[in-house]
Amino acid sequence: MTVPSGIELTLIFGAQTPLKELLVFHANPEWLSDCSSLQRYIQSELNVRDVVFASDEATSGVRYRAVADWAILGKKLRKDLAKVKAALPDVPSDDVKEYVKTGKIVVGGIELVEGDLQVQRYIELPAGHETQYATHTDNDVVVRLDIKAYPELTSEWLVREMINRVQKLRKKGGLQATDDVEVYYKFEDGSGAEIVTAMERHVEVMQKTVRNVPVDEKDRKGGETLIAEEQEVAEVKLMLSLVRP
Repeated sequence: MTVPSGIELTLIFGAQTPLKELLVFHANPEWLSDCSSLQRYIQSELNVRDVVFASDEATSGVRYRAVADWAILGKKLRKDLAKVKAALPDVPSDDVKEYVKTGKIVVGGIELVEGDLQVQRYIELPAGHETQYATHTDNDVVVRLDIKAYPELTSEWLVREMINRVQKLRKKGGLQATDDVEVYYKFEDGSGAEIVTAMERHVEVMQKTVRNVPVDEKDRKGGETLIAEEQEVAEVKLMLSLVRP
């Protein structure tokens, strides 16, 4: 299945900033069911915690607006074009929605029929939330992405990234899940403070997944280095070492 263009365009936000929620609206529940097979891909590409699929316009805040190709419509309306052009931005959402059903609408006192206007679905953002969300529509699919920065999400993401680096290094070093080793990190001067803070906040998670919480290399008391490799987490470089006590 191809990623719908409305979703595809949200991928410009990348995976560096952890995001809270992506709402995907489509009027057809069957389409949403098919799209849900892409959920893990979307979450991974956007680094988003939750993906919500919805087909209810009211709860999703979906509204309707009409746009026109003025060059084409002008040939039909001629002197009446100015009336329609002035009135179209103020046409209520419900009237545009009705136009989709009936193929008829009156704009500025001029009756238009099916084909005269293009209809777009969009999400109306609550007042004061214009900078919290990014939205896009391709007329059928409407997406709303929460782009607000949440410190707790950043912390969780940094820990997941560190866990991922440790697990990959353990695998590369030929270690088994039961092999107990100490893990040490060494950041470049003046960097890594946010990652260290994140690990301190999620000690239990790290102990459960990689057995040992990484420790600063300067606190190392010896041991045999099994494997050491430069890593990068959130564009911060560090040396990660696995050491047998």
